[in-house]
Amino acid sequence: MINKIAIASCWALCVLATSPEARAWGSKGHRITAQVAAERLTPAASAAVTALLDGGDLASGSTWADEMRGNRDYPGFWSITATWHYVNLAHGTDYANSPKEPRGDAVVALETFTAILLDEPLPPGPVSTALATYFTDFDPHSIEVKRFALKFALHILGDLQQPLHAGYADDRGGNAIAVVWQDENTNLHTLWDTRLLDFGGITEAAYVRRLHNRLDHTPNSDVRGMERGDPRDWLNESLRLLERIHAHDDDGARLETSYAAEFVPTVETQMIKGALRTAYYLNNVFGGWPVAAPAAPLPAGISHWPNSPRSGELAGR
Repeated sequence: MINKIAIASCWALCVLATSPEARAWGSKGHRITAQVAAERLTPAASAAVTALLDGGDLASGSTWADEMRGNRDYPGFWSITATWHYVNLAHGTDYANSPKEPRGDAVVALETFTAILLDEPLPPGPVSTALATYFTDFDPHSIEVKRFALKFALHILGDLQQPLHAGYADDRGGNAIAVVWQDENTNLHTLWDTRLLDFGGITEAAYVRRLHNRLDHTPNSDVRGMERGDPRDWLNESLRLLERIHAHDDDGARLETSYAAEFVPTVETQMIKGALRTAYYLNNVFGGWPVAAPAAPLPAGISHWPNSPRSGELAGR
């Protein structure tokens, strides 16, 4: 059960400190990524995910963490979870050496949700503490908590491929950098969240077909290289992309169609990586390693919860 009183109290205390921007791929980007990932799940992982999402699909689950922002029944949800969508980096350094968000970031949140899904001890830290506040009777083995963990993990796996989610703290991941795009004022983060994806009027379904086609023509060795790694590896990729992105980002810059020609293929590649990494993650988490009986009843279609993956497999090492 969700602790609405605690959430409302947290909202009153935290809202002024929480960034107002929804730092995420737009719903279109998340749904495209999830639909491509769904086609790469093993039968065991697909059945487990469908059951845990209570019959929902990967695409709808992937957007839940953003959609809850406007849920009036839980006004403090966003204040508690907003920082779990991104990572702030300092200039000239990497994640390991950047100051850490005290409320937890995307890396810490994903590690926590992974522990929940694998029935492992929760890592101490702000995300575990926040979850204990969010749920009235917090039980990481319960179906309710596991469903929350899965939905949020799906979202983070998409978010971490958007390079401005590994953005610089001083410009709030590009939210503070004004640009003009197709004669409209916007900011760099929004451009990468939604505007580049909408360029050319390509529909969600057409994008899914397009990415499947690209994958069909990608060597297996390249696919294996893209799908593996861990969030810290992905953040290093984003740092390299940020150097290219920020080469065009003079405040107020008017970005032309040549910008789309340069970066829309990059957006597509990042969604492909998101799909591959989401599928790889889910196939490992729900891959069928035997465990003892769970502490809570299992959804229909799940015979057991997965335990820890074999050493190094989840991280692709």
